Amino acid sequence: MIPRMTTVGTLKNYRYSLNRSNNTMTKSMNTLLTRRLFNSYGEDPALATRCFQIRHSYWRANSQLNVNESLRHKYDVAWEATSSMSTDLYALADDTAYGNVLRSLNQPTGPGRTALGQSLEAKAKDLAQIMNSRYGENYVFAGADTLNAPFTWERLKNPDYIDPEIAQEKLADPNLSADERKKYSGAFQYMTAANTLTNNPAEAATTPKVNDKADWTKPNEAGNEYFLDKNGNPVTLPADALQVPVENPDYDQEKNAAFKYLKADGTGTNDKNEAKVGLCYRGVPVDSNAPADVEKMEYFLNGESKYIDVGLGHKEDKGEAVSSTVFDSALQGTYYTGGYGTKNGVEVEIEDPETGRTEKMTVDNIPQNVISVVYEMGQILQRCDKDSGAWASKEDQFRFKALVDEYEDGCAAFRERWTEMDTQTGFLRDNSELLTDTSYSLQQQYMELEDVDPAAAISDFMFARYCYDAALKVGNSVLSQSLMDYINF
Repeated sequence: MIPRMTTVGTLKNYRYSLNRSNNTMTKSMNTLLTRRLFNSYGEDPALATRCFQIRHSYWRANSQLNVNESLRHKYDVAWEATSSMSTDLYALADDTAYGNVLRSLNQPTGPGRTALGQSLEAKAKDLAQIMNSRYGENYVFAGADTLNAPFTWERLKNPDYIDPEIAQEKLADPNLSADERKKYSGAFQYMTAANTLTNNPAEAATTPKVNDKADWTKPNEAGNEYFLDKNGNPVTLPADALQVPVENPDYDQEKNAAFKYLKADGTGTNDKNEAKVGLCYRGVPVDSNAPADVEKMEYFLNGESKYIDVGLGHKEDKGEAVSSTVFDSALQGTYYTGGYGTKNGVEVEIEDPETGRTEKMTVDNIPQNVISVVYEMGQILQRCDKDSGAWASKEDQFRFKALVDEYEDGCAAFRERWTEMDTQTGFLRDNSELLTDTSYSLQQQYMELEDVDPAAAISDFMFARYCYDAALKVGNSVLSQSLMDYINF
């Protein structure tokens, strides 16, 4: 039996065919607009998974490229800064530190030597300013702390200073150990008549000033007087001697724990204006040998890192980055300027040009940082006689010679580290090219997997559109209702 074709049935078939044509055309249009083979994970799970993996690699490579480019620009700024510094350290020009050092050794006139000292002191400050170079808002040579200027000139504090109030509180503890008691007792210079501690000489007990040249195994008589009067003359009677405060036996003259600041001669003071001005790196005195300062400097140079992922296969071990798989971007200023601390026991020889005799002297506290060396050379030259150019003292002459030797060593170390920076800068440039190639290769891979052929997509869309238009035209022949359907209606 042949089923009767009614208008309603024909319309149902027509709507179904028209919807299917519309869906096909819509899909072809979306494919043409997005230029992708799929627009949801469900359309092709295997291909979508593969594309996601490649896109993830592409995004990571692109991120590493951006970080590497930023880091490369930072190293370019650092290289330019050290290049400018090398000119000051090596060039023979009149306005360089090296030129001034050489002229100061060639027996200049008095005013000339003083002027050279002023120039060297200013040049030291210029060198510190160069090492405070910034890339954007970040200081280049400040290690991991890029928001604060690394090199500053500050009044030097005494690292061994102990607050008297804290010391008194500690000494009041009956359970304080002997070593701790001696340490906090060393915060006071004098003893009172009541056997208490004080830093005020007016409160201290007094005793006759002792003649250090006297032989106490012999009688107190003319030629071997035990005491000194206020003019420094030997006397035998304690009543005639200068009365001086009784010193605290626990007070260490080298540490000077009773004073907040240190003068240029190493003695202590509580007047900030009298304190020596010295170079500091991130708040730590560069020329200090104090254990606390040395510990901080050691951490800056050997313990502090700022690791960056620049595509070296970043890995972690127990929560710590494996150093060989990351790039350490922390540039420590003291590493390039010669380090920190001072040298003791430096043997210096100077030949007298008039007699030809060689004199020797041992010099202590020679700074190892080249900026500090230049600064102190400037100070020594400014102490020379302004008329004759003579050294202020024999110690100054030998100390200047030791500083010149240290300057040469510092320049040699700087040259090596400058070359090392040049190598690192070159690596970042090469790595940038490698990451660019990697990023382009990954982009091509996911484009081949995801993207459609434009010509094929256009052809498919035009054919789908043709089918949709044809389906619309069919409606003209099926929309007229039959008489039977009309009567049934």
